[in-house]
Amino acid sequence: MDPRLSDHRGRDGRDHGGRVASSRCHRVSDEQKDLIEQLERRVATLENIVRRLTFVSNTAEQLRSPRPSGPGPSAAPVVHAAIPDRPPARQNDLEQWFGQRGLLAVGVAALLIAAALFLKYAFDRGWISPLLRAIGAVALGIVVAAWGHYRIGQGMRRYGAAMIGAGGGLVYLGLWAAAGPYALMERRVGILLLALTTVVATMLALHHEIEGLAIWALCGAYLAPLILATAPNPQGFLAYLEVIGLGTAITAYAMNWRLTFNLALFGYLILAGAGSAPAIATPLGAWMVAAAALLALHVTLQRSWPEARVGVLLWAWVILGMGLGDLTGSQSARSLALGAAAAISGVLWWQQYRRDPFNEETTKALGLTEAASERFLFVTNPIAFMLLANAVDIRVLDESFQIVPAALAVAYLSAGWFGRRGAQLIGGFLLVALAMVFPWEASSITIGWIALALLALGAEREGGRPGGRYAAMALAAAAWVCLFTFALYDRGYHPSSSSLLVDPWAGALYLFVAGTAVAAYWWGKEGRSIRLMWGLCGSAVFAGGSIQVQSNFGRLTPLAGDLALSVWWLLFAGALVFLGFRLNHKLIRSIGLSVAALAGLKIVLFDLSNLQALYRVGSFFTLAIIALAVAYAYNQKARVDHIA
Repeated sequence: MDPRLSDHRGRDGRDHGGRVASSRCHRVSDEQKDLIEQLERRVATLENIVRRLTFVSNTAEQLRSPRPSGPGPSAAPVVHAAIPDRPPARQNDLEQWFGQRGLLAVGVAALLIAAALFLKYAFDRGWISPLLRAIGAVALGIVVAAWGHYRIGQGMRRYGAAMIGAGGGLVYLGLWAAAGPYALMERRVGILLLALTTVVATMLALHHEIEGLAIWALCGAYLAPLILATAPNPQGFLAYLEVIGLGTAITAYAMNWRLTFNLALFGYLILAGAGSAPAIATPLGAWMVAAAALLALHVTLQRSWPEARVGVLLWAWVILGMGLGDLTGSQSARSLALGAAAAISGVLWWQQYRRDPFNEETTKALGLTEAASERFLFVTNPIAFMLLANAVDIRVLDESFQIVPAALAVAYLSAGWFGRRGAQLIGGFLLVALAMVFPWEASSITIGWIALALLALGAEREGGRPGGRYAAMALAAAAWVCLFTFALYDRGYHPSSSSLLVDPWAGALYLFVAGTAVAAYWWGKEGRSIRLMWGLCGSAVFAGGSIQVQSNFGRLTPLAGDLALSVWWLLFAGALVFLGFRLNHKLIRSIGLSVAALAGLKIVLFDLSNLQALYRVGSFFTLAIIALAVAYAYNQKARVDHIA
């Protein structure tokens, strides 16, 4: 047997154990011992793998070489060392965890509880003066924190960090007692000292790169004004939160501490909204809230933290809405406060212009979840700004609010046209459509929206800008809804004495039908979108024609209106069937037959019982003519198909 394999761990005679044994004279922590053992196992595994590869290589060379004719010496047996698949399971995991972490947490908690109980007991008994109690707690906290700092330097990071946290807690308790129950100093001075303690703890966290210390310090800083219950000072409280929250957030960004960053910004916004509402209702307060949102936008552009990007922006918009709603002062002050909301929307718009959230490359780079959050912000950004602009109560905007969506539309249309961004182009056209809502009536809005649909279609067909067809479909569908809801309601609310064939609603109907027909004919691309456009056109002809026929003939007599409606449905059904045969389109013929069936049901169930004799004859005669004509067309088609 090869003497190098005498060691059962396959170390080629290398005395790893001796090296470890020689280092036992030095103090080595448990974590360092674990690391050394893991390294030993990895080195042994690598040596075994190299030995096996060397053996395979030598064997292959021997097989390729010519064998001697005579019997050769027998090869010595080769012993292969077993390769461990995984490190041996540790038998003392639970024991190590309980001794290293469980008892550490229990000890720290017990130390803080003991200090708090001692302060209370000493206060009740009067053993020690209040000054000595507070000084003693602070001094003991400093000693414990210094001991923790020393332990970290010796390699006990977890234990040392817990000791620093416990020491910081003792210092917090001492300062709270001095500024609170004992009244040894002003509460404002106590808050400043607590903030200084937070800064020291944060510096230690940065020095040792321990996120838990930073979170501990941040929680203490946020709780300091609450536990001291100072007199109401919204401006000072907001400034204090701004320094603590944004300062810690910047530090967390530099250290890549995600939890600390979230806690800093969310804690700042929640406490600011709860305790500094009067301060937020000022231009300076609005900009201080906006600073948190702007910091989140900048950081989350570099870090993949979608919860901070979406959550901070939404919460900042809510707080700004409450502040701008309560804002008092001159028009210039209101405009300055609205500028904070404009800064947030502008930065977000610019970031999404540089990185289109609807682009496939962006989706692959960010992932589906983060891309979905970016698309959500893309939709909510202009809506949030318009809501905030409406809440600020600026005289010019109150009189002509269409200025806001029109200004946003300019930004989005410019980005969509010059940058060839489909999402921005669609958003721009929709914002222009929204701007039309405020100064115009419903019938005029319908006409304006169908004109915008044609412009959007032309932007893609003639200008080569993506997103135009989607915008045209959305605008045409919205115009259809507006025509048969709000515009039709306004027509009934403002009846006209003139002919209903030429009133504003009728004009909007004619222009809508013509516009959708032109758009469908000019669409230039097959698919569901062109069928949708033709469907909007045909449904407008059917529904609008039904309203017009019944309204105009109903002015003569109600029975004439009902008869005219039945005749119109039958004529429309016959026209669809005829068009379906001309275009050889089964779907159009099927829709025509459905309308004919609907008309037949109306005649049988309604006209037969309500119409008088002559009107009944007219209804059934029209039904017979249309039914026979359609049947003739289908029989003619069957004969032609049979001959073919």
